[in-house]
Amino acid sequence: MADNKNEIAEAKTTAVSTFDDSLLSGGTGLEETTTDDFAIPFIRVLQPMSPQLQKQHGSYVVGASAGDLYNTVTGEAYDGEAGVSIVPCAYNKKYIEWIPREKGGGLVNANHDISILSKCKRDPESRRYYTPEGNEIVETAQFFVLVVLEGKAPQQAVLAFTSTQLGVSRKWLTMLRMARVQNSKGESVEAPMFAYTYRLTTTTQSNDKGSWNAYSVNQEGATEMSVAMMAKDFMGAAKSGDVAVKQEQQNDIVNDAI
Repeated sequence: MADNKNEIAEAKTTAVSTFDDSLLSGGTGLEETTTDDFAIPFIRVLQPMSPQLQKQHGSYVVGASAGDLYNTVTGEAYDGEAGVSIVPCAYNKKYIEWIPREKGGGLVNANHDISILSKCKRDPESRRYYTPEGNEIVETAQFFVLVVLEGKAPQQAVLAFTSTQLGVSRKWLTMLRMARVQNSKGESVEAPMFAYTYRLTTTTQSNDKGSWNAYSVNQEGATEMSVAMMAKDFMGAAKSGDVAVKQEQQNDIVNDAI
């Protein structure tokens, strides 16, 4: 099944073509764009009820299955069991305000920090936080990553962890904090987060409320130097705000976990 998905995705991705030099002298046509004009994709985990699995939905992806990974911009589905290689570049945590689904749903504010919780009430049963207006505050851990696919240039993307998947985020952050590299003096020093490449796959998790598909992250090995250089640039852009998740893109974040 993984091979079929790759064939489907191939037509949607940016292959490198050989062009006559005379066609390259007039520019690309993108000279008037800014970073605000581009969408950085999310890599989401498909659940049984995801629209990408519903044949009647406009987002339907042929060959995709629950537990696969999905690129929200290219429309590619990656086999969840085989996974993809990723290089973490930057991290942040947001407290995102949503209108509850039973009230129609929708994003209210994607830029709260932890101080918003002091203004909220916590439901003792669900352990979720709600504003005085009744909106839900969702703790969201975001990783800016490069997706490394064989034979293609690394692609920028975001992974968003919420709800029970925050445990996966914490374990990954612990791995990143423990990672070491050797500097030019032979000293063991804390590694930048892009020093190592990780395998992103999916697994099934469950609790007394049900089961769902979730991220799983494991270290693969040292990042190739050319990719590490790209990752460092991406880290700088994310930290400076030159690359950011736009508020409307937060609608791509779904609370997949229970």
